[in-house]
Order: sequence, then structure tokens, then C-alpha cells
Amino acid sequence: MLMNLFSIVIFVTLVTNILGLMPKKLPNGKLLKFEANQKSLITDLKNIKPGQASLITRNWLENIVLDITNKKNNKDKDLKKNYFFEYDDLHIVSSINKLESYIQESYNKNDDDSSYLFLAWTPMGIHGRTETLFIILVKLFIKEKIFSIEHLVQSPYWIPEQINSNILKESLILQNKENNCTSINFDNLYNNNIRIKLSWDTWNLDLNDK
Repeated sequence: MLMNLFSIVIFVTLVTNILGLMPKKLPNGKLLKFEANQKSLITDLKNIKPGQASLITRNWLENIVLDITNKKNNKDKDLKKNYFFEYDDLHIVSSINKLESYIQESYNKNDDDSSYLFLAWTPMGIHGRTETLFIILVKLFIKEKIFSIEHLVQSPYWIPEQINSNILKESLILQNKENNCTSINFDNLYNNNIRIKLSWDTWNLDLNDK
């Protein structure tokens, strides 16, 4: 499936603001930072269709492939310099691959007990435009009223210094209340994403205990 994703990469030009992929820095060299809507955090969460989620993440995949190709063409042999970036790329590609399987499952799903919800986290940048930094897959268990966060895909150009992803967690908790669900569950996400578990759960617990 992972190789299939690479083989079907297509170049898509999209003008809608939730589909843009921006660099980490502004033209003047300053870091491109983002600010959440403090008056209403959930307004930064956009409900999108599965096909839109696929287009956004495939666009990210294209950028990763192009970056790797450019590095190869430039004959950059400084492995220590690029190690962490390439590791991040692998993590994102794996997440995109998994999201595609969820998308296909959502198309084939027929039961009424649960449904999938695809969200894009689009905080405002200091350049005056919103950008998609994360795609979130939520599974809604209708009868139990459980808002289960199943999967995340981060933009390959997002870094924590731009905006803390814990704000996304707060937004999802508020979205759960907005959906009138009785509880929000991060278990499946934490079990499959150690980075998010450390950031949202383990490290936060350590800070709260101090």
C-alpha cells in the first residue's frame, strides 16, 4: 500500500485555503508562526470530506518526494545533517498511508453504530492566512456518544515552534462538547502515535505534577 501511494502521486493545484502548504519561514527569514483563535478554538477545526483529506495529504506527500529528489540531485551526503528530517518524513509518509486505509474504510462503511469525521486544523498564520497543519480522523460512536480520536497526520512543514500541538488537543476537547458527546477518547491515537502520546499525555502529566 505504501508503494502504491508513491506510484499514484499526482500534482494538484488547489486554491482553497485549507489545502495550502507553506514553508516554515517567511521570505524575510523569520519563522512562520500561527495563532489559535482564542475566542473560539473550535473555529480552527474545519470539517472536511474524506476526498479532501486525501488530496491534502497527497499534496504533502508530493512535497516530501520532491524534497528527497532535490536532495539526491544536489548530492547532499551529509547524513548527520539530514537524519532527523528524513526520519520525520518517514513518520509522516507512514501516517498518510494509514489515513488512506481509513478513508477507504469510511467509503465502505455501512453500519449505523459509528461514523468517521475528518477534520483539518487550520490556525491563522502571522502572514494573515490560515494553513492546514494537521488532518485529524475522529470516530464517532453514536449510541455510546464517544468522540474517539483515531489518527493524526501532520504537515511536513509544521514544527512545534510555530504553534504548540497541545492547542489542537484543547480544540478537540471543545469540539467533543460541541458534538454533545459524553466523553472523548485518545487511547487509539496514543497506542499508535508515541510522539503525540509523549506530547499530549506523558509530558503534560509531568508538568501538571510539578
